[in-house]
Amino acid sequence: MRTALYGPDGFFVRERPADHFRTSAQSPHFARAIAALAADVDRALGHPSVFDLVDVGAGRGELLYGVLAALPPPLRRRVRPVAVEVSARGDDGVTWRTELPRGLTGLLLATEWLDNVPLDLTRDGSYLDTELMPCGPVDAADAAWIERWWPAGPADIVEVGRSRDEAWADAAGALDAGLALAVDYGHLRDRRPALPTATGFRDGREVPPAFDGSTDITCHVAMDSIAAAGPDQAGGRLLDQRTALHRLGVTAGRPPLALASTDPLGYVRALAEASEIAELTAAGGLGAHWWLAQWSGLDHREVPLLHPHT
Repeated sequence: MRTALYGPDGFFVRERPADHFRTSAQSPHFARAIAALAADVDRALGHPSVFDLVDVGAGRGELLYGVLAALPPPLRRRVRPVAVEVSARGDDGVTWRTELPRGLTGLLLATEWLDNVPLDLTRDGSYLDTELMPCGPVDAADAAWIERWWPAGPADIVEVGRSRDEAWADAAGALDAGLALAVDYGHLRDRRPALPTATGFRDGREVPPAFDGSTDITCHVAMDSIAAAGPDQAGGRLLDQRTALHRLGVTAGRPPLALASTDPLGYVRALAEASEIAELTAAGGLGAHWWLAQWSGLDHREVPLLHPHT
């Protein structure tokens, strides 16, 4: 999986992800919500002279550029935008890096990144190969992760999320002060999937995952183990995307029919916007994605997203 996605001929080295699958990160309404969150975090940090805005697994920068465009000008002038990707793309006002910078103050984003962090499949104490055949005994560290996070019977296939835990702990640990946000599709311990979630995407279609670099390869994320792996002494919230976007002011409402008579083009635009927001917040679709927000060094009361559920 690692070679197929990130090797010299890997999918993310050769391909533009937006050509193959649609994510929330490609929506301007999602970017607007993240810009609102960045403004809240900036206020909670006391408006630092430099505000780091870092996108891990940035693709071609679609989300990062969208957020920058939506930021209020006073914050935009203080933002230091960084895109982290397997291969650097260019500048355009954004610093591209292949390694995550450290000592950050601001907002770190990981939107549908963890589902592409390579992992192993196991069954009944053995690792599985790409044909789901046993290929070696599970090591002690993975066995301990399975015992804690994914109790399984002898016939059950487990997607071992320890590599994702380590990746998230490293990413969130890059913040000295601020908020780290992971957005992904996933599951919790009491509702682990019965079948493997490993999936491929190619040309906008779901396909069997190929390990030659020709398809995306993705697996759902064990969000509770990710949350537990975050930095010590940090606060955290785990909520669904529908709730998160509503808290950030992104809601869908059908425009008044009278607008169709007075401003037909405006009515069509408003209808299209409502449709896109409805897709982002659909309970059985993108709205069911998980948002894991973990913070340190800020007054979380200044960030509405972080308020406990009522």
